[in-house]
Amino acid sequence: MARLSLELGSIMALTAFTALVLSAPAVGNDATTPAANIAVTAETPGTATASALPGRVVRRHSDGLFYVEAQANGQVIRFVVDTGATVVVLNREDAEKLGMPFDSLVSKGSMRTVGGSSDMRWARIERLDMAGKRIEKIHAAVVDKGLPVSLMGQNALEQLGTVTLRGDTMTIH
Repeated sequence: MARLSLELGSIMALTAFTALVLSAPAVGNDATTPAANIAVTAETPGTATASALPGRVVRRHSDGLFYVEAQANGQVIRFVVDTGATVVVLNREDAEKLGMPFDSLVSKGSMRTVGGSSDMRWARIERLDMAGKRIEKIHAAVVDKGLPVSLMGQNALEQLGTVTLRGDTMTIH
C-alpha cells in the first residue's frame, strides 16, 4: 500500500480535527463498540468549494481545510480531507444519498463529536472514484448527527497513492 507523504508544516493546518480512533467494524451495541472524537469547524454558507472531479491538485479553503469531491457509488459527495481520521466518515445526509439510510444499517456504535455524543453505524462504499483513481469496498462510519461534512479518512487516502501537502495545496500523485 502506498504511504502518505506529509510535510510537517502542512500537518499543523489540519489540527482542527482530532484523531478518529476506530477499530475494525463491530457488530452489536455493547461496551466494546468503537467510539471516536471528531472535531469540525462550522461551514460558512456560500464559501465552500471543492476540487472539480477528477482533480489531482486541491487548494486549501479559506477555513484552512482541504475539501474534495468524490463519486461514491455514482453519487457526488463532498469530503473534507482528514488525515487524523482512520476511516471514511459519512454524515447521515450523504449516507442517504448513497442509498444507505442510517436506520437501515445494522452494525452499531457511538462517537463523540464537538456537538456531543452521536450514534454511529458501519456501512461499506462499494466504489469510490477520486483524483482519477478508484477504490472498491471501503468501510465507512455513518454518524447520526454532529458532522456538517463527510470526512475522507486514511483508509481511503492510503489507497490513492502519495498525498503531499505543501503550503496551500494538496497533491494526489
